Amino acid sequence: MTSRESPPISPAVWLFDFDNTLAALEPEVDWPASRRELEAYMRGQGIDEAIFREFPKGNLVLYEAVRSRLIAGTHTVPGSLRIKDFLRQASEIIESYELVGAERAVPLPGAEDLLRSLEGASASIVIVTSNSSKTVRRWFERHRIAGLLRAIAGRDLLLPLKPAPDSVQHALEICSVNAAGAVFIGDSEADFKAAHAAGVDFYGVAADAGARAKLSALGTRHVFPSPAALAQFFGKKSGVKTAG
Repeated sequence: MTSRESPPISPAVWLFDFDNTLAALEPEVDWPASRRELEAYMRGQGIDEAIFREFPKGNLVLYEAVRSRLIAGTHTVPGSLRIKDFLRQASEIIESYELVGAERAVPLPGAEDLLRSLEGASASIVIVTSNSSKTVRRWFERHRIAGLLRAIAGRDLLLPLKPAPDSVQHALEICSVNAAGAVFIGDSEADFKAAHAAGVDFYGVAADAGARAKLSALGTRHVFPSPAALAQFFGKKSGVKTAG
């Protein structure tokens, strides 16, 4: 639901998740095909078979499980590849499918207006995402709003993925701001937990009613059905009408 409380003072730095927060990328990506290619690559590099049984579905959950265990030293990459090179190639496999989806993904209602209004108010905009930075930038370029971005903290940084706070903290460092000077906007439990762990105020934006209910159950005070509704709450100009 949309909060009826008075809006807080608008922060200087806005951190946004990407998929299902600003853009409807998820339904445009062939995730099963990317999982098959990712798994084939990892198997070919000698990754322990047990991890595929432990994580039988999903790309990012598999990627993060392998990444964390390689960094911790509990798994190794046989052969001549360095860990970073292995992870980079694994990420690029997922990225190749994301990029196809980025060509078709539509903005959520009010997303572009909200971003333009923030940039007009001299706020810094950083995307904090488990997608690749290249995917995000391609989408922003297609919609002719790439100039609004201060930075993108994506999967290709090889940092722990959300719900770990590392990418949020990286974004704060880029902007030379502490947690009190920023807000994080996202649609998932992972976004909520990453923001909470980094000490950043969190606002939920999710078109899906179930996702909104889950964010509310986690303790998110302000959850909105669209970027347009969030913009209305903060008193930002938006050309999209909201249901209130």
